[in-house]
Amino acid sequence: MRVLRRVVSFLLIALVLAAAGLWVNWQLATPSHDRAWRADHSRLPTATETGGAWALTDIRDWSYGTDGSAAEQIWIDATLDPGQLVQACFVLEPFGEAAAIAHTMLAFEFADGRTYVASVEARREDGESYSAPKAAILPIFEYMVVWTTDRDMWGNSEFWAGDQLYRYPLAIPLDQQQAVLGAMLTHTAALQDQPRFYNTLFSNCTNVLARSVNDIAPGAVPWHPAWHLPGHADDFLFGKGLIGGADTLEAARAAGHLSPHIPAAYALRDPAAFSRAINAALGAP
Repeated sequence: MRVLRRVVSFLLIALVLAAAGLWVNWQLATPSHDRAWRADHSRLPTATETGGAWALTDIRDWSYGTDGSAAEQIWIDATLDPGQLVQACFVLEPFGEAAAIAHTMLAFEFADGRTYVASVEARREDGESYSAPKAAILPIFEYMVVWTTDRDMWGNSEFWAGDQLYRYPLAIPLDQQQAVLGAMLTHTAALQDQPRFYNTLFSNCTNVLARSVNDIAPGAVPWHPAWHLPGHADDFLFGKGLIGGADTLEAARAAGHLSPHIPAAYALRDPAAFSRAINAALGAP
């Protein structure tokens, strides 16, 4: 019995020391925008509001070969006017074998036909690989809001990552969708002067989106395990009536399955033409 107590005491001390070491690590680490970033994360978008419209810089508009290589590396700037927003969508990108694991994004379609995507990502340095377990306990990645055309992001998922994509229209009033857009642009602007660390559990692609929305509408997206296990985010949002498109989640997934339509539309280099082709293929307005 005495030996058992000693073992338990040793384990408790080891756990306390490990926790203290991790806490010190997080306290001493300093996030930075000044690193040797890999090409697709090399530019930090800036967002500046003037008269209700936002000037957004360094929007990625790359083209990808069918082998996943970056065939064309173009960055564009745009003015995003929330008053011209037509539809905001939630996008789910499952990856890996576990159903709980996925990436989430927001897509914003405007009256001129263009769609821009906001994606919260662990910003990686050149040659650095992503590790979800390490990022859960150590401050090894900063995060950024990557803004792209939908042609870039859908092509990246289709040809480079090889993942499936599901797009769900937000089933909330347009003024609330405009507020969601404003929240993401505001968060993008805040990161310009205040870099922040990524954390797999607490500052990831999903809960940063949720907190950004809750900053402007407290309680709009209540806490749920899907904040930390994004693969279930569409189930959660559908249950709350925040995404629509069908009477059941299974039907909504089928209706919003983007991936089968990407290769044919990808021949259209103009982002607006690509967006319209995707909408037509999905039967969206």
